[in-house]
Amino acid sequence: MLGAGRQLFGRAKRQVRDDLGADPYLLYILVGAALLTSFWFWHRIPNFATRDEKSRLLDAMVPYGTTLADPSFESLRAGVEWSRVPFGATLYLFGLAMLPVVLVALLTGQSEIFTAVGFPSWEFGHYPVWHETPRWVWTWSLVFVRLFNVAFAVGSVYLTYRLGTAMGDRTTGRLSAILLTLTFGFLTIAHEGGEDMPALFFSLLTLYLLYVFVKTGDDASFFAASAFGGVAIAFKLTAAPIVAVIAVAYLFRADLVWAYDDERSLPAALFAPRLLVGGAALGLVAILLGFPTFLVAGFDPLIERVFGGSMSRMSHPTGPDAPIWWWFLRGYFSALGLPLFAAALGGVLASVARLRRWRSEVYGTALVLFTLALYLAMFSQWHDFRVHHLLPTFPLIALLLARSLGEFDEWNPSIARPAVALLLVTTSIYAGVGTLGFASMPRDEATAWLNEHSEENDTMEVYRRDFQDAAIPHGMDINHAFGEEGEGERLVRCPRYIQLGYRDLLYLKEGSYYRNGEAQAEYIRGLLEGEYSYEIVAEFGERPPNFVPQRATPGSFVDLLRYGVVPQTDQFADEQELAANQYTVILERTGECSARRNPPF
Repeated sequence: MLGAGRQLFGRAKRQVRDDLGADPYLLYILVGAALLTSFWFWHRIPNFATRDEKSRLLDAMVPYGTTLADPSFESLRAGVEWSRVPFGATLYLFGLAMLPVVLVALLTGQSEIFTAVGFPSWEFGHYPVWHETPRWVWTWSLVFVRLFNVAFAVGSVYLTYRLGTAMGDRTTGRLSAILLTLTFGFLTIAHEGGEDMPALFFSLLTLYLLYVFVKTGDDASFFAASAFGGVAIAFKLTAAPIVAVIAVAYLFRADLVWAYDDERSLPAALFAPRLLVGGAALGLVAILLGFPTFLVAGFDPLIERVFGGSMSRMSHPTGPDAPIWWWFLRGYFSALGLPLFAAALGGVLASVARLRRWRSEVYGTALVLFTLALYLAMFSQWHDFRVHHLLPTFPLIALLLARSLGEFDEWNPSIARPAVALLLVTTSIYAGVGTLGFASMPRDEATAWLNEHSEENDTMEVYRRDFQDAAIPHGMDINHAFGEEGEGERLVRCPRYIQLGYRDLLYLKEGSYYRNGEAQAEYIRGLLEGEYSYEIVAEFGERPPNFVPQRATPGSFVDLLRYGVVPQTDQFADEQELAANQYTVILERTGECSARRNPPF
């Protein structure tokens, strides 16, 4: 097994070296991808880009702490089992990213940083452990996490190039890699830690190895694809369609063997138990080993994750009710921009038409189309979904579009080349503006302002359930007055600052699907109009008209068009809160404490 792994790794190194030597443009594409995916990657640090990023880092931090406090298997198991939900291989990745920080703490005699963590309180989204742990721990852990994510993103761009080159030629490979690099949804997810980008990398690696297997019949490629497909699923269970893709690739290979070998029947070509059993076993082992909870606690946490978490995602609403086509358009308009979306739609339809000319050259197109169809079919069964769920489809769309544009160029280069140039320019502008936006995120600017203007004993009040949803300096005292999590706490009656964010302002919008309530709306409007002895002293981001958010009406096609023109737009129920979602207003107390002020949260 180890020998096969070394052989596969050696082949991969030679392939990368050969590609860089044969294609003078590839290095520039990869450098460009690295620059775009890493631009301002440190935004929000030492806070978190998403709630998932925070929970995954805590999932790794807790086992370190429990094991250092009591080096035993029982402590390790308790630490691994502690989690919001039992996630898989992301714990390994985040644990590796945090390892240098843990080593520095141990070498400098600060092991109590981790041993004191214990099992963090759920109060205010685990705020106490974040507040009490030194800033440098979060800063460097997140830096390493996000740099890992950038590496997986650049690797995904290369694998897209490799697939495009194998399916067509180097021009197809270059164009598909460039199109993926300029997909703003791809760049957005590259800027946050999590399991999405690693899962994409291993899914693309699986798809490439499957294509090699179909074309060459190389058994090692099939076994490796099965194993890496299992790794992708261990990172993110929504990568499960890769199982059906592996099965279809096996059928394609059998069809190709049968077509070119007159002495073999189709049943004989299909009968390869060594491949089927070996591939299935490797995939299953990769999935099981990819879940640390399985290693320490058996099947129960894994079954809970699969059937209790992922299966319920189909019906669990995280956004307003709207037709599924609206959610698809919302996601793809925002992720691609209108020009790339229109081109992608044409490229996919042209790829479907290409299948009528069935021959061995279209196996790659068929494999990519089948993978895309599986993902779209899976998401169509959900109540709603977010842009990061669509991530696995972005390189597939880039591949199909690049292949179709190549055929268009062969048919009519005088029209195709200006059209491609226009597409790349418009998409570059959309992606560029969106990426530059990470350098001026409202919550970052609000945090910097508070660091500069607040004094040591100042307190700020916020109305969020999770501290990640607000602009909070690491060392500042906070009133978090929201629901049960704020009750019973010793709150400062009249803090110096009150912070309102975009989500708070949703109480002012009529017909909001989630934040409703007359008392809350009246209180927020009163704050903004100077009641309760508080006045606005700073704003960050673009103020909504009269402070009322202007969201796209669920089910309205016209309202969605703006999403494909302005990259940093409002997102419904998205973890990736872009600039529009981060509008922040800071109010400062200007007079005597008002007895009338009673936050109704």
